[in-house]
Amino acid sequence: MAAYNIGKFTFDTEEEYAKGMADVRKIEKITHTVDIHDPDTALRLYWLIRSGKLTFQSKIGKKFFLDIADIVAKNAAKKDRQEEPEAKAPDEKETKQSGAPHDRGRMILGGVCFIAAIACFVWYFWSDFTNYRGDKANDYLRMLKENPDEAVEMVSNDTFFLEDAPELAADGEVPQHEGVTPPVLPEYQTILAEHSDFAGWITIEGTKVDYPVMLTPTDKDFYLRRNINGEEDINGTLFMDARTNLAERSTNIIIYGHNMKSGAMFGDLKKYLEEDYWQAHKQITFDTIYEKGTYEIFAVCLAKVQYQDSKEFRYYDFIQADSEEEFDDYLDHIIQLSVFTGTDLPAYGDELLTLSTCNSFAEDGRLFLVARKCRDAE
Repeated sequence: MAAYNIGKFTFDTEEEYAKGMADVRKIEKITHTVDIHDPDTALRLYWLIRSGKLTFQSKIGKKFFLDIADIVAKNAAKKDRQEEPEAKAPDEKETKQSGAPHDRGRMILGGVCFIAAIACFVWYFWSDFTNYRGDKANDYLRMLKENPDEAVEMVSNDTFFLEDAPELAADGEVPQHEGVTPPVLPEYQTILAEHSDFAGWITIEGTKVDYPVMLTPTDKDFYLRRNINGEEDINGTLFMDARTNLAERSTNIIIYGHNMKSGAMFGDLKKYLEEDYWQAHKQITFDTIYEKGTYEIFAVCLAKVQYQDSKEFRYYDFIQADSEEEFDDYLDHIIQLSVFTGTDLPAYGDELLTLSTCNSFAEDGRLFLVARKCRDAE
């Protein structure tokens, strides 16, 4: 039987040889695209392969995975050595005075510290990896929105790191929701075909806010700690209040997001507590899957989450105004909670958008921005 060789690897059949060559090409693409010895990159590669997001078909791919695992282990050991404090050699007198119980205590303490260090190390890189995974998933949706043909072509070409997202095949059909009459905007049809929870897109020029927005009526907190693919992510994903009616357009659409120190999600909203920043970044572009919209922030507000039995005003309970009196009452409360208020206030019949995030000004504090849809954009 003829043998097929690729370097030191031998394959018995032409089919196995072809799979080996496919792995060689994939590995060459990876090594020419990124530095596999970089600690962050090596760890990401390790988790991509380990979780099945990046796959190989032959013993060459298995060997590559073992090499990546070895790099990750060596990087971890190197980091531990760098962070380990330099030990002081005890003199003879100290050695005689120190007894076995004292040595055992030091060994136990050292073991606890080592385990804690490893836990912190793993958490740091897992957090970093999930952040990266969420960013790439959002980038992919952004590409689907702006250039769906290019995104599908990149996926079909198996572009490195796009395999980080589990839902890449843009060949599904737009899900049909009962009672929905408006047509889905063309630029969002492909995204909706892949992500049935996708509800819109929000952008604030000059900030990091440029994200998809999700809606899950049956599980209101689903995206609190998950990315758009439903995978664990400390950043979470922007999501609408579960009571939102997109088809008939609720009076007020509330979008929730984490106040991340990195500025991700709604981390930039805290900058609105400076009046100059608010004046320079008043405009919000927000599309639902059914309609485009431009909004202007008219109020920057601070509030607290109220207890369930409290009679206090709750900004996060205002979704629909069925009367002018109800709308005006809401607006009066917003003005009372506002840090800054514009002069062009909304009137009954206007469509509102509220962006809500945490703020540490008080326990269970919230920072929220309220914007009115620009009338000339309707």
